[in-house]
Amino acid sequence: MKKCPRGYDVPQRFEKETYMKMIAFKYFANNDARKVEIERPKPGPDELLVKILATGVCGTDLHIYTHGDWIGKAPIPEVTMGHEFVGEVIEIGSEVEFNQKYPQVSVDIRVGSRICAEPHIPCGKCYWCLRGEENTCAEIGHLGVSMDGSFAEYMVIPADRCSLVPDSVSNLEAVGIEPLACAVRAVHRSRMTIGNSVVVIGAGPMGQHVARVASLSGASFVVVSEPNARRRQMALDNGIDRVLDPAVEDLEAVVMNLTNGIGVDITFEVAGLSETIEQAIAVTRPGGRVVQVGVPTDKVTIELRKVIIGELEIIGEHATQWDFGTAIEMIESKKVDVTSLVTHTMPLEKALEGMHLAMEGGESVKIVLTND
Repeated sequence: MKKCPRGYDVPQRFEKETYMKMIAFKYFANNDARKVEIERPKPGPDELLVKILATGVCGTDLHIYTHGDWIGKAPIPEVTMGHEFVGEVIEIGSEVEFNQKYPQVSVDIRVGSRICAEPHIPCGKCYWCLRGEENTCAEIGHLGVSMDGSFAEYMVIPADRCSLVPDSVSNLEAVGIEPLACAVRAVHRSRMTIGNSVVVIGAGPMGQHVARVASLSGASFVVVSEPNARRRQMALDNGIDRVLDPAVEDLEAVVMNLTNGIGVDITFEVAGLSETIEQAIAVTRPGGRVVQVGVPTDKVTIELRKVIIGELEIIGEHATQWDFGTAIEMIESKKVDVTSLVTHTMPLEKALEGMHLAMEGGESVKIVLTND
């Protein structure tokens, strides 16, 4: 209270607070992410304001956290991390229009709807975007890198990146839409046909999804190589034909035995290590295809003679390209149980703990942060 000239107490006048606070987890430097309190964002004319209901911890998030890098791009200063999420629409920008992208998915998005989003943000103007190849955009951005992501209570997202989550899909399932869509993209890139034989090297969440999508797409058999016992058991529980520990069994010997010395048609490398990339080449038949899904942390050295002499194809895979509709349909129809990979759920406020748990590996496979 302050005094007026005659000594009476006069109440101070304050402007009414017109904004709300929220918590977010921001990247400051390598291995330095912090829980902060910030103003709740407001959507632009072509954006949605979304309350995060659940968000997954992805290997990409961990790589950004430890290396400050996403496909050669550094995060913007103090960016909010995270990109796999399901959220409730709180506000719709004044110029938003929802167009039909996928025949399987309704565009009836309104306040109160649940949505997921394709996290890469294309420019919409470059050569690749104009060809519909938005995931190879020359100026591509990404949630949690070039704009604030989903490790927060609320976020804004360009409306044209969003898809409606069906009522029959739970929040825990919806968090798995984005990674499953990446696996769908990998199988699309492989040009797989019914009867192809498949190896998947690495059975983290992405490798598990790739193996399952390949199996559903008509593979004659799928072999998964994974050193972690819990992940091997998950692959078996999800119906994968042959699962092995590479520390105990020789993957190349197993594959050659299964294929009478020929090798498999398609190998998905999902570990991103020099030795596993070499292994992927070794187990793939001449004329076959290696799809490189794992992103190496450092430069890799590989023996190219078999690639050249055997006319192998090494195919890159990045993000998604018109794959969300298929992923949503697979989850809604229960063809894929993405929740079977979830080993830990914890409140959003424990995001840092969740990231460190994910980095430890061990018993953790997929960690989901909730903000119900």
